[in-house]
Amino acid sequence: MWVWVLIFVAAAVALMVMLYLSGARQLSGGSFFLFPVMLISMLGILRNRMGGTGKKAHGSAINQDRADHLRTLDEQRAKIHAAGRAQAREICYHHPDPTNGSLATLVGTGRMWERTPSERNFGHARLGLGVTRLKTKLQPPTKVPPPEFRETVTTVAVRDLLIAQNVVHDVPRPLHLFDQMGWAFFGEPQMRSTVQGLLRSLICQICVFHGPDDVKIAIISDDEASWDWAKWLPHNGDDELVDACGPVRLIFPDVPSFMERYGDALAQRGPFQTRQEGSPLPESFLVTVVDLPEADCSPILGAQGRLGVSVLEATGNEHSVLANGATAFFMATDENGTINLLKAAGQEVC
Repeated sequence: MWVWVLIFVAAAVALMVMLYLSGARQLSGGSFFLFPVMLISMLGILRNRMGGTGKKAHGSAINQDRADHLRTLDEQRAKIHAAGRAQAREICYHHPDPTNGSLATLVGTGRMWERTPSERNFGHARLGLGVTRLKTKLQPPTKVPPPEFRETVTTVAVRDLLIAQNVVHDVPRPLHLFDQMGWAFFGEPQMRSTVQGLLRSLICQICVFHGPDDVKIAIISDDEASWDWAKWLPHNGDDELVDACGPVRLIFPDVPSFMERYGDALAQRGPFQTRQEGSPLPESFLVTVVDLPEADCSPILGAQGRLGVSVLEATGNEHSVLANGATAFFMATDENGTINLLKAAGQEVC
């Protein structure tokens, strides 16, 4: 910058000497007017030179600040991803994939029947994969300048990080069976076997993590072949009735036959209430699968549900009390062939 100042001074002195030697006549003829004009021009050139350098320096500083800020965000994003992976591993530990044989590896170990009514995860079973909120709290910046003074690139980057990184994707999503008096599962008629597969995975998880003394499993279905395997479950045995093979299996062809066996016992249970700390617990819990098209589950549910009873309904009955936004799921296949589980208003759950 100072080089241009020296050049300007030297040029001005040379110009004055040249005009003086050329004589006063030339000066009086108007040529002297060029002197201030040239001075102004040279000042303009000098100003542009000096100002341009400052702008470049200012732009470089902004770019460097942006790079430093974005690098810091990348470091924070890496820490968030690490926390998300740790959270996903913990969730997968409690809710292993029922389709890859993980449940079988737990049979006979200390984790079998580990969930008792006093545990917080009692009655939880993996429903599918979905999105959950990140446990690690993302704290937004506290000292934020007014909007007119914010740097656009870094502001948008921080906003996007807080929105996108606040959840963990593709983690097991559990269904809390006893948080409602029952759950309804809907699908197209050709998807009955798919719905049965979902119910089967829920039942297998319940039987691995919950003991038969705490939870009983009853099956109501007209598709005997699809549920014949359930007779081997200790949870499916009647506590009172026996036959030549041992405890009578709790597998029924229709709702009336189920009510003939369990009607009096259900009537003695109080109305449904959500499980809360300190709330009374029933002597036993009952999960009833109703895999029967157009069946009426109202005798099982009663007017207000039953304490300790969860009905898993796959009847397709749109008039069921469980066919509402809080307890109903709909299975649908997208354009890629992926089966999604939707709740009311098309909200994707898994």
